[in-house]
Amino acid sequence: MTLTPRIASTPHHPPGTAERTPWGWQRWSPATPDGAAPQLLQIGICAPEASLRARCARRWLTRRPPLRLCLDHGGSVTALTLATAVGALLGMSWATAHGLHVGIGLLPAILLPLLVDHLPARLDTRAGAYACIVDSASGLAYLQRLTAQHATVVRAARAHPGPELDCALQLGHRTLWEIAVIITAPDRNPDTTCRWLALEALMDHLARQADDINHRRALDGPPAARDAPPPYRAPGHP
Repeated sequence: MTLTPRIASTPHHPPGTAERTPWGWQRWSPATPDGAAPQLLQIGICAPEASLRARCARRWLTRRPPLRLCLDHGGSVTALTLATAVGALLGMSWATAHGLHVGIGLLPAILLPLLVDHLPARLDTRAGAYACIVDSASGLAYLQRLTAQHATVVRAARAHPGPELDCALQLGHRTLWEIAVIITAPDRNPDTTCRWLALEALMDHLARQADDINHRRALDGPPAARDAPPPYRAPGHP
């Protein structure tokens, strides 16, 4: 029997390299020997609420794809499942050699590989509730333009921190999330379409505002020393 390794692919986790961003991730196709440019395969927008579950979901959905071993006569198994099965059999052999009943050790040896094989798919489904994933060609082209606009806000907020740009950063993330929810919905009514157009206009406004702030502060230059506030001195001290 020959085992042929290949990268596993699931609906939530296609093969490729995931690039994490402040708002989610972008997944690109693997590098090819001919040096062709990588293709965008997936865009994931994380929920705006920065909860621990949302952060764990992003880390799980952007993990490296598992290595799956293909069998000669059809079927496949992940390398982790195979390693778990071998470890379970070795553990059962050791336990039975030390007096444990075979029936007791056989049940974990069977259940552990099955659990390891089916658990990632269940976790993908649970983690998908905290992210909106787009993988259609039209949706990727549309969202890529909006994420480029949001990147302008991100760069401006990092270059010139302040409450105005921080608010724009949070609002842009929420706008991306709501747009991703709309374009992945199975059907849309006229009210949803109007909401979609308003969100698109808001994202364009945020990008223009961030670009104007970035340009204006670059022209103003760093604040002069005379404009800096005097150091704080406690009362009664010189």
